[in-house]
Amino acid sequence: MTRQFARYVLPLGVVALLVLGATAQGVDILDQVQSASHGLTSYAATIQMTQYKGHTQSTIEFSFDFVPPDRMRIVYTEPASVKGQTMILNTGNFYTYLPSLDRQVWQDVKSGGNDQGKEMGFLYNFVTHGAKAFIDANSVEISPQTSSYTIATTKQLIETVELEFTLPTGKQIARINTADGTPVSIDIYNGDKLAMEVRVLDYSLDKPIDSSLFQIPEKR
Repeated sequence: MTRQFARYVLPLGVVALLVLGATAQGVDILDQVQSASHGLTSYAATIQMTQYKGHTQSTIEFSFDFVPPDRMRIVYTEPASVKGQTMILNTGNFYTYLPSLDRQVWQDVKSGGNDQGKEMGFLYNFVTHGAKAFIDANSVEISPQTSSYTIATTKQLIETVELEFTLPTGKQIARINTADGTPVSIDIYNGDKLAMEVRVLDYSLDKPIDSSLFQIPEKR
C-alpha cells in the first residue's frame, strides 16, 4: 500500500505517530470492508451506471436486490428505452424479461446468468462476499484523508474514504462509507481512460428481502 503521511518536516516522534495512526486507519478500513462483505446477508440498492466509449456516454439506472450466494434481481428504471427490463437469478436458473419486445427468456446460469452484475466492479465483489479476494489480488492505495459524500436519493451526507485498486487492465477507485464499510461509488478505468462510473443512489444492508422477489415466472 502506498500512503503519503507528512508534507512538512516534523519532529521524528511526531512523524512516527502520524505514520502509525494513518497505517492503523488504513488497516481498519480494509478490515471493515472485508468484514462487511463476508457477513453480508442481503443488499438492496438503486444504482446508476454511466459508460464511456470514445466521445459518447450512456447512463442507466436500476434497482438491485441480492441475497448471497445466488439470488439476484435487477430491474431497469432509466432510460425509458429499457424501463421495466428485468433479470432474475435464482440458484441455477436465469430469467430475462424485455418489455419493449414483450419477450421472456429462460436460461440456466451457465448459458446466460453467470456474468450478471460483474460490470459493477468492486461493488459486485463486495456484495458477493468477494471483497477479501479482490483486495488480496490487487494492490491498493488508501487515501490518508476522508471526504464527504451525498447519497443522492436520501440526501444523506456521509463520510467516505477512497481506495484505489491497481488491476492488470487499469484501476478502480472506490469510495467507502466509513460508517459500515460499504462501497458507494466506483470509477472503473481501462488503462488510463475512465470506462464506467458506478453510483449507489441509496442502499440497505442485511435487511430481509421477500423471497417472492426472486421467483422466476413459469414458462408460457
